[in-house]
Amino acid sequence: MRILCCLDGTNSTQLSQAALFFAGSGAPTYGLLYVTDVEPRREIERTRERFLRRPMDAPGPRQQQMRQAEQASALDILHEGLRALPGAETIQREGRPEREIVNCAAAWQADVLLLLPRTNYGEKPVLGPKSVGHVARFVLDHAPCPVLLVRPLAREQFPLQR
Repeated sequence: MRILCCLDGTNSTQLSQAALFFAGSGAPTYGLLYVTDVEPRREIERTRERFLRRPMDAPGPRQQQMRQAEQASALDILHEGLRALPGAETIQREGRPEREIVNCAAAWQADVLLLLPRTNYGEKPVLGPKSVGHVARFVLDHAPCPVLLVRPLAREQFPLQR
């Protein structure tokens, strides 16, 4: 069984705990995927063009610094994932996260895809219609394999009030 875990920098522990549920079904192969979102760089370029400056032909020192910081961050996130799931295969991609996750799951021939419904940066888990982010929604709709949505614990929000 091939299990692809989608890392976002905050979820390695939760994903590794969920992935270990599959350990009883033979010897699963784990993959850790991290996608660097390129959209922020494109937004910077659009902002530059909005002020009547021509697009840059060659990356300048600021763009190279940003790219190096993104690469270092991606490596840190993948190493953190390896601490949680030692021996897993690491995969690093660049692009739109939702599309890269779906494409990678197909190319890697994943049997199960694990991801969180949205990235929580210190926020409490949200119950309700906005509990699934745009990346998770796209992956749920287009994944080439079953998707296990790993929700964070939210026991303190129960019982629900009328």
